Amino acid sequence: MVQNLKNLLFIRETKFIYLSFFCFASAIGANLVTFPTLLKKNHIDPSQIGLAFGVEMFGMALMSFFISRFVGKIGIFKAIKYASITYSFLILISFFYFSYYWWLLLVFILGCCWLIMAITRISWLNNLVTSEDRGVALGIFSALISLGVAFGPVLVKIFGAESYFSFLCASLLALCAFLALIPLRKNINFTINNQRISLKEFYKKNPNSFWSRFFLDFTTYVITSLSVVFGTSIGLSPELSGLFITTYMASGFFDIIVGFILKKVPAKKLINIGFLGCLYCFLLVSLYQKSYALLILLFFIFGLFIACIYVSVFKMMNDDYKSEELVSANATFQFVGTCGALFGTVIGGLMIKYFGAQGFPIIICFGALFYLTFLVIYEKTKK
Repeated sequence: MVQNLKNLLFIRETKFIYLSFFCFASAIGANLVTFPTLLKKNHIDPSQIGLAFGVEMFGMALMSFFISRFVGKIGIFKAIKYASITYSFLILISFFYFSYYWWLLLVFILGCCWLIMAITRISWLNNLVTSEDRGVALGIFSALISLGVAFGPVLVKIFGAESYFSFLCASLLALCAFLALIPLRKNINFTINNQRISLKEFYKKNPNSFWSRFFLDFTTYVITSLSVVFGTSIGLSPELSGLFITTYMASGFFDIIVGFILKKVPAKKLINIGFLGCLYCFLLVSLYQKSYALLILLFFIFGLFIACIYVSVFKMMNDDYKSEELVSANATFQFVGTCGALFGTVIGGLMIKYFGAQGFPIIICFGALFYLTFLVIYEKTKK
């Protein structure tokens, strides 16, 4: 087990890709605190903040239709290069808020760049590992993403949510995510199928993978985009509220353990356990909002259950497709998740607007319940 982990962590190619993942995730983690804080400072209400995150998701969704052709035409390395430079520049200028409509345009472009940066890296990683090691490799990837997103709010805590230095750090980290891949620019040895995989094809291949990803992102994007809004709604500062995201992401070490568990336990079973655990955690959050220490603990435990879903559904999906289909498959897979994230952030923002802080745990519980409802119906109709 230890030797397997060492090989996946330290072979030359994966080492640089993992470093790139971490830098990119750290930039996102910082943005998850600074962006809502900047909007609140400019008197934007929670429903509009949710809508802004929804527009970013829409940018991701739209780009998923074109990414296979785009990457197939200019190559994976150039695609990452252009997306990273654009993303980094936009974070720098996002500090200078002009109007809400300007902000929506900015986050839309960020969403397009985000998709290119995420899909190309994960497809690259999946082409470097065998099917047998994929669960562990994805566990390491997921753990580093969690660690990075957890690290971002810590940086913001040091510099301040309204400080330009927080935006500058996020911008530099996004750029470093590209620079980390430069040593590998001549080591891309896989072909890319530029034919898009339709939602219908994807759903027929594995309905469980489809709905697991939809409700996974529905739930997790409510956490990452609206935790600061939730925290400030119950009287906490933006910096303390941002630590909810850090705590949730700090559970990322468990993703590696899930990777090893997947060698023995079916992915479907771990996904079901994960959604049940998420539901239980946020039923407790809805009841105990006055204890900051308990909330921190519940966000951490919630992250453990999310790890079961995240690593399992990624392995399940990537095992279904050939290596040359992975960019197209991951683009469609991301589109499914983006739709879930879009619904989650917009509905979550509206729930907080009309039901106050209580709307936050309610929407997460609904997400878990909807998946479990699908599971019961699907298993019955399959029989």
